[in-house]
Order: sequence, then structure tokens, then C-alpha cells
Amino acid sequence: MKPSKLQLAYFSPCGGTLRAAELLCGQFEGVPVERVNMTCPPGALPGVIPVKKEELLVLAFPVYGGVPPRVEGLFRQLKGQGGPCVLLAAYGNRAYEDALAAAAAQLTRQGFVCVGGLSCVTPHVFAPRLGAGRPDSGADLAAFRAFAEAVKRALAQPALCPAALPGEAQPALKPLKPVPRVRDTERCIDCGLCARACPAGAMDRRYQVDGARCVNCMACRMACPVGAWKFDPSGVRAWLEENFAQPRPVEWFAAGGATG
Repeated sequence: MKPSKLQLAYFSPCGGTLRAAELLCGQFEGVPVERVNMTCPPGALPGVIPVKKEELLVLAFPVYGGVPPRVEGLFRQLKGQGGPCVLLAAYGNRAYEDALAAAAAQLTRQGFVCVGGLSCVTPHVFAPRLGAGRPDSGADLAAFRAFAEAVKRALAQPALCPAALPGEAQPALKPLKPVPRVRDTERCIDCGLCARACPAGAMDRRYQVDGARCVNCMACRMACPVGAWKFDPSGVRAWLEENFAQPRPVEWFAAGGATG
């Protein structure tokens, strides 16, 4: 089957995941793309976002601590009708661990057949030198093309089959590394945009942050029009640059045993 439409649903607070997702969607030439921005505060999206069986859902998200973003209810609005989906997990060159398997398990419960998954490196939000310029126009783009072709072959089969994806479907969650932050009260204009932009609902209108809910996605910093939020990622950055400087390749998996 050739999908009638790509339904691109994405969580991308800083834009890197969306850029990678657009690159992937571009490999399905001639197929229109409808975009759903899921980087939203709780309750901002409709309760149900249906995806027809003849459409292909492309779900793109960053990896935090080896899994998809730990935002309560994230992606639950997506409802399939037995149709296909593919996953794109973007990470900052450390590891994507269980992200693909965990996301596939959720979407399977919501009515999709996950025919493929791809992991790619994007600039790390706390250590931008890791993943700078990725995905690139060389090996990364070639891998995206190969993955898209494998997905097309999977969709052409008489019946949809799920891809075998690495990782645990229900992984144990590890603590996220803390990143110190401070709000510059002299610069802040008290507009409240940061609190309203938080997709995890972790910030109240007094700008107090619930550390148990915050996922360090940086949506608050991106939303601030005057740069009042300051983060100090120096400790995390030093650890990442010391241990994960070797560039990692794009990895992908598709139904039928195809990998790259």
C-alpha cells in the first residue's frame, strides 16, 4: 500500500527532532504530510487524534534517559485503526536504549502496527558539540533513504507485520541528571509564557518548578521572549563530552528483518 497521507506527530521542544522528522518525511515523495505538534501543555490537544488505516503515522520524539519523554499522557491521543506507524527517536549521541521498544509498545496498544523504527543523532541540548550538524547530508541522509525504502516494502506486503525493535517494552526508569536553573527576576517581564509552554505541566504561574515532573526539555527557555531562564549544564556537558564524543550512526529496523 502507498499511504494516502503521512501523519507526522512530534514532540520537539528545541526543534532538532522536528528537523530530523521532516527529513524522514521527505523520503516519501508525493505523499502529503499533516503535522501535529505534541509539544503542548496538558489539555491543549483534542482527546482523540484518529489516524486512518490507509495513512502512515510518523511519530518523532527525543530520548530522555533512554526512553521517550516522561510526560504523563504523552501520545495517548493518537488512535489507530490497525494501520501502520514508524518511529523516529532522536538523541544526543549518548544512547537511545529502550526508546523505540517502549514507544512501539504504547502505539500497539493504541491500535497501530509499528512497521519500523529509526534512531538518529541530533545536537544534544546540553552539549551541542555532540551531534552538531546531524542528521547530515551524507551517511545520515543515505540511512534515512534506505529506511524509507524498507518501510515502503513493508507496506507493500499483503499484511502488516511489526518490526523487531531493540530494547525493553517496559523498561525500568532511571533518574534524569539534574541541571541547575535560575530565573533572572530582573529580566523577567512576568508574561507567563514559560509556564504555559511547559508540556509536562511542571511549572506553576509563580514560576515554581516541580522537579518530579520536569523532564529538562527546555521548552520554558525556548518560550521566554527575553531569555530570563538560565540553565547551567556544565556538569552534564563535561560528562557527555568525556564519555560520548565518538559519533554514532543512524540505526534503523523495519518489518521483514531489514536493518541498517
